[in-house]
Amino acid sequence: MLARSSRTWIFNRSLYPSIFTLSSRFSSSDTKTSSPSSKCIQSYYHHASDTPLLYHTVGQHLDQLADKDPNHECYLFKGEGNKRYTYKSFLDEVNSLATSLIELGFEKGDRIGVWLPNTSENCAMTYAASKVGLIKVNINPAYMERELTYCINKVGCKGLIMRPNIKTIDSMKILNKVVPELVETKGELNAKLVPTLKHVILTAGDYGKDNESTNRISGRIHLYSDLIRKGAGSRQEKLCERQLQLDGDTPLAIFYTSGTTGQPKAATLTNFNLLNSSAPMYYTHRTLMSRTCCPVPAFHIFGEIGGTLNINGPGYFTAFPAILPDTMESMRTIQEEKCTAIIGPPIIFRDILQHPKRKEYDMSSLLYGMIGAAPVNVSLMEQIEREFPIKTMSQVYGQTENTGGLVLSIYAGDDKQRRFTSVGKAIPHVETKIADTNGRILPIGEEGEICARSYNIMKGYYGDEEKTRETITSSGWLKTGDLGIMDEDGYIYFRSRRKEMIIVGGINVYPVEIENYLLEHPNIAEAQVFSVPDQRYGEVVCAWIKVKAGTKIDNVEEVRQFLKTKIAFFKVPKYVKVIESFAPFITSTGKVQKFKLTEAMLKELSTISS
Repeated sequence: MLARSSRTWIFNRSLYPSIFTLSSRFSSSDTKTSSPSSKCIQSYYHHASDTPLLYHTVGQHLDQLADKDPNHECYLFKGEGNKRYTYKSFLDEVNSLATSLIELGFEKGDRIGVWLPNTSENCAMTYAASKVGLIKVNINPAYMERELTYCINKVGCKGLIMRPNIKTIDSMKILNKVVPELVETKGELNAKLVPTLKHVILTAGDYGKDNESTNRISGRIHLYSDLIRKGAGSRQEKLCERQLQLDGDTPLAIFYTSGTTGQPKAATLTNFNLLNSSAPMYYTHRTLMSRTCCPVPAFHIFGEIGGTLNINGPGYFTAFPAILPDTMESMRTIQEEKCTAIIGPPIIFRDILQHPKRKEYDMSSLLYGMIGAAPVNVSLMEQIEREFPIKTMSQVYGQTENTGGLVLSIYAGDDKQRRFTSVGKAIPHVETKIADTNGRILPIGEEGEICARSYNIMKGYYGDEEKTRETITSSGWLKTGDLGIMDEDGYIYFRSRRKEMIIVGGINVYPVEIENYLLEHPNIAEAQVFSVPDQRYGEVVCAWIKVKAGTKIDNVEEVRQFLKTKIAFFKVPKYVKVIESFAPFITSTGKVQKFKLTEAMLKELSTISS
């Protein structure tokens, strides 16, 4: 257990021996997990593995890492003045933060919203939440008032940690609209719009600078720097006691994901889900992600697993090039830090390929590129390996509900055709199948729903047992809602999404949500939101609208400006069209066929371009 020594806690190696066993076991070279040599006769594949799963918490895992290798540099945050952490210095900050959170009255199971870009505080909150037993609620830092309000209220956040500004976004102004009660100076916070919110924690703005205007608000806002200072100077027995109440099944994080109603659902993941998903390649291809460049937002499961939690592989390192995606800084970081891997959706790689200064940077250290979160074109994979160059590109496929990763195409090795065209086969300990509408396994090569069962399936949707039962069967299978086929070696080939969710540059966008906002416009009677392919973003949002009788919209830019005040910028449709009727696109049951809208839009765009 933990024992106090001056301002830090000394880790007892005998309490959690697993990491020391595993790191010595796989220390010599990359180790491939064995798989059956027989071919699949049905669309079912199980990646059997003798690699043990870990049943402690993410916070306890950090204790182990810092005890074994305290001086190993694990993080770089270039957007914060090249701030660097070793396992030991990061643990000190995490313990100080966790101690202060307990002093503020946070109890096991409380939810705390994290409305931050890729900053050190965001990463520290993941580990501090694990140590306190909190659930970290990841909120997109580009969200506006109503989106923020929804995220807080959906799960009842007790706290919110945020930055006063993010580039041109005035986050403090947005918060003041949601919580005007912040200007009151006495008593407990009682916010009408977000009644569960009791504490707001403010990090530094443009790095190193606290927002002066917030210093005039007493009692309602805590400065992150003050919490670290107070926690470091406090006795930490309560933190020790709290950690003894926690285990792998303790919920750790909520990520918002798509829903058929148009409102995001709150996928709840445990310490067990996140810890065992964080470094699966450490045991199969150990060197590839040892120094990872992560330009992916940490509020997204891809960024949290491949970036924040990548350091859970003993001796691993993650560099965050900037607080928001920045192509130039990503290239600079790869060169300066000799990164072995870069992860991201297709847009990250496209932007680097198309950057006019790409050849000025030496990115020859890259051994691996992991691409996912959106459909990937084969020609893009080929171009990346040829022009970056990257030694090996791999697709990753998964969902928030399965902690981000089900299959990887890295297992195809030198078989480029399979590595580029398939999304991969199951990672260790995961079962996958292609099923019909009744859940029955289909023959090899037949199209059906991609399903999975494993250690990384979410606990459920927070506060929504009905949706959880619809998504996870009684026998533990996750129904992804995506269509695909499986070959005889277990590789899955993605076909399409059953859901109508749009993925813009790797970020989920929900059409019904935007449609609801459009209908708030006084002149709009009907709205349909869909997508068309885009070379840079993968997909972009389109909106077709019908105006109310006796009204008109003179300029569609008016509609886009209307939405910009209500939703994040990436949700604002790139194309808006006013039409007289949706009748040509409606089925006999009255449902608009959005694929027909996409076809019509593409035809119109091709006419314009020609």
